[in-house]
Amino acid sequence: MNRQLISHYPEFMGKSPKIQKFIRDLKKFAANDNNILIKGEPGTGRQVTARTLHNLSQRKDGPFIIVDLSSIPHDEQDFIIFKRDKKTQKSETFQSMIEKAINGSIFFLEIAEMCPDAQLELIRLMKDSKIENTEKKLNVRIICSTGKDLIEEVEKGSFNQDLYEILNSTVLRIPPLRERKEDIIIIGKFFLDEACEKFETGTKEFSKDARDFISKYDWPGNIRELETAIKRAVILSNSPVISKKELMLDSINSFSIKEFLEEKLKRYLMEITKLENCNLYETVMKEVEKSLITIVLKETEGNQLKTAKTLGINRNTLRSKIKEYKIKI
Repeated sequence: MNRQLISHYPEFMGKSPKIQKFIRDLKKFAANDNNILIKGEPGTGRQVTARTLHNLSQRKDGPFIIVDLSSIPHDEQDFIIFKRDKKTQKSETFQSMIEKAINGSIFFLEIAEMCPDAQLELIRLMKDSKIENTEKKLNVRIICSTGKDLIEEVEKGSFNQDLYEILNSTVLRIPPLRERKEDIIIIGKFFLDEACEKFETGTKEFSKDARDFISKYDWPGNIRELETAIKRAVILSNSPVISKKELMLDSINSFSIKEFLEEKLKRYLMEITKLENCNLYETVMKEVEKSLITIVLKETEGNQLKTAKTLGINRNTLRSKIKEYKIKI
């Protein structure tokens, strides 16, 4: 069961010493109930790692709650996370994020974005397993992650040193792709096969120059960048062999959105235009919008604030669209 849960994710695929050590550490940390800090660059799979820690633990049948702190205003964090003080008058029946996570795990994505008051409350919770002014014990495992350097945040005074020392006592580090280059082709082949099946293009393979390039490139965006490049190449390629040029990694500006959409849509537009009253414009626009939002959410690991900024839309508009299209985060 453990092997299946881990091997299911491309983030954990490979045979390099770095990824094998990471998997051993992940299993070890999952087996105990310590609070944990996940360190990893954007695109390495911090959220997948947190979920796997939960799924491999004794808490697997309990809730797994994700709190994206970058998407919650500082003046609302105390109430939303802990249901404390100022805003309790909003609703006596409101269930805080911590309460939702009882008997399970709570994952704080971007912990460096937590406001000072909430940081103090989190310290109290991690030490005493209860919220201020309550006697009720809360059985919750705390998992945190951030893309920022917490030592720098402590030095700037924006992150509590006591909280840093607590979190830094148990750290799981995800290696970036550039430190495990022997795994890149394995992961790339997974994404290639997945994309060919999804887009119904028929079987494709990498050319020698594409394989060499993929293996040697540093991939600063890590797993997510690799996945995006390969899926884009599969959609645009008219050949069963993906070349280095078709990966279009040298310049994002060389990639035409018009070309992308034409290649993507032409597979079924000829047939659908034969139908009358098919409401083609609305159907296509909604599908494109839904796909675009889903892709950007995945790239930002579910960070709604970053997604809204990337898309150039209001955060409330994004939330409305997520609800309208029933997009799972």
